[in-house]
Amino acid sequence: MTIEVFLTPGEFFRFTMFDTFRRKKMWQSPVIFASILTVCAMVCFYLHHIDGAVMLGTVLMVVGLGLAVFYFVSFFLSLFLQIRKQGLPRAVYTLTLTNTKEFHIANATEQIDYPWKQVYHAYRGKTATYLYATPARAFILPHYFVEGGAEELWKLISKKLPADKLTVL
Repeated sequence: MTIEVFLTPGEFFRFTMFDTFRRKKMWQSPVIFASILTVCAMVCFYLHHIDGAVMLGTVLMVVGLGLAVFYFVSFFLSLFLQIRKQGLPRAVYTLTLTNTKEFHIANATEQIDYPWKQVYHAYRGKTATYLYATPARAFILPHYFVEGGAEELWKLISKKLPADKLTVL
């Protein structure tokens, strides 16, 4: 099975959201930080009869919520800049899945074969399958480019990978 991946901005956005916030759980740090400072601010507001407590509570609240908002806004801005920088939509790479012990990836500048036994994980989403060759390198396989559909792709991947490396989202 050969899949020529034509990546759209929407598919790249969905993948990045999954990878960053669901798989890596990078939302936790700013939310925990904001929560801690907000709780401290609430304690300061409760102790309003002490001089400077309301001011300290206000500073804690602004810093805690402000940094969390800044984190998410800068993330989304950099994501949209990355989409524009990559010139999406465009053809990105071609993935060839065969019944051998490896799969082949090729783009305009490089080609590589990855052994199935070294694949980190595969995730099946609604619109695409994400095949992680390593924890840091994933291949997005949009279902609308797969011959035989998403079911055929998932069957092939399921034959090559153990169940603990497969996740249906």
